[in-house]
Amino acid sequence: MAWQALHNLSDAVQAGRRAVGQGSPGAADRQRGVAMLIALATIAILSIFTLEFTYQSRVAVRTSIYVEDEIDAYLHARAAVELAGLVIGSTDIVESILNKYAQMMQGKKPTINTAAYACEFVNAFCKGNMTLMGIQLVNLEGHPGVGLKHGSCGCTSSDEDGRVNVNRTKTLPEKQAVFDTLYKVLERNEGVARPGEMDKDMAQLALNIIDWSDADGFKTDIEPTTRKLIQGQGPEGTPYTRAGYKVKDAPFDTTEEVRLVEGMDDQRWCKLKDQLTVYNTEKLNVNTASIEVIKALVCKNLANPANEQIACARGMEDNAFVPVNVAGKYMEVCRTLKKMVFSPPFANTAKFVQFFDKLGTVLPPQYSQVLQINHGKMLEDIGTSGKIVRIQAYGTAGKVSKKITALLDTTSQRYVYWRED
Repeated sequence: MAWQALHNLSDAVQAGRRAVGQGSPGAADRQRGVAMLIALATIAILSIFTLEFTYQSRVAVRTSIYVEDEIDAYLHARAAVELAGLVIGSTDIVESILNKYAQMMQGKKPTINTAAYACEFVNAFCKGNMTLMGIQLVNLEGHPGVGLKHGSCGCTSSDEDGRVNVNRTKTLPEKQAVFDTLYKVLERNEGVARPGEMDKDMAQLALNIIDWSDADGFKTDIEPTTRKLIQGQGPEGTPYTRAGYKVKDAPFDTTEEVRLVEGMDDQRWCKLKDQLTVYNTEKLNVNTASIEVIKALVCKNLANPANEQIACARGMEDNAFVPVNVAGKYMEVCRTLKKMVFSPPFANTAKFVQFFDKLGTVLPPQYSQVLQINHGKMLEDIGTSGKIVRIQAYGTAGKVSKKITALLDTTSQRYVYWRED
């Protein structure tokens, strides 16, 4: 179109010259016209290159800003994890301070779990102020080395030992212990079938989880009347052939791997994911386990299993007429109050079992009677401390956010799991 306009302009110039009596343009005029056309074409080409260069420059600048924000966000999240790990590993320092405090006050040394409050210190570093139980303890905003000029960070921590370990399947007794606890957890989550009656689907799912992580290639079976596990004869992997993979016959590497087990659908996984673990935990920490997991333990270890139908009626999790639900609410209040004064809810396992012996002072007699537990069986399952801590940290910068989930083994101070999102 530009060339057409130039041609029309040339015609108009010639027509004007003829009108005033001028003849055809000479060689000099033609040279000037060619030069003008070359100049216009050059300007057009340079304009295109300039626009493209400007566009590419803007893209490069925006990309570099995003990359910078991404690096900042990651480093913020990484710093939060490392700071939390540093606080958790400072047990000796904390113990020394508490000993001196007890000597000064001439009282009993308080017990503080550094893992429970590690992220409060991290948040203080990230934000410049520290609050505990809603009360501001320290305000360091504006001080050098504290707070972030660009972006934010923070974390939460939880005890992995408060979850059911599904990797303890080396021997038949270990499998039995995992099955008994896991089946009760499934019962509490599903809310189907009457207590005391075995649900075949839930029992099979529990067995499938055990068979995935054990070393042999044979199905684990169960004797329905006694609920005792026995070594089956059939192969484990048959249900997986249509899914295109084989049963692992080795410990789970991550909790998410449980989703591959036959019978584990999305709905069940959403209920179970925060109640299971595959890491090196031993006994269940009743100071940090979810109330639903503790309810499952109570229903598993009742002194009189015949009381289960009354004590542990399901499908009514918030029903105040179900004894185990009422006991769970009292326990949650007890744990919350103890944590507010920096004290573990249960100093030892004996205190936990005694809690149920004392229920008669706060619950109607018919409730406390059906909730009596078998002390010996309960003590085999529970503990009051943990060694695996889950740290979930985040970092932000601009519009970019990063998340890191890490599991720290406090005995070796090594991370056994690391995931970046």
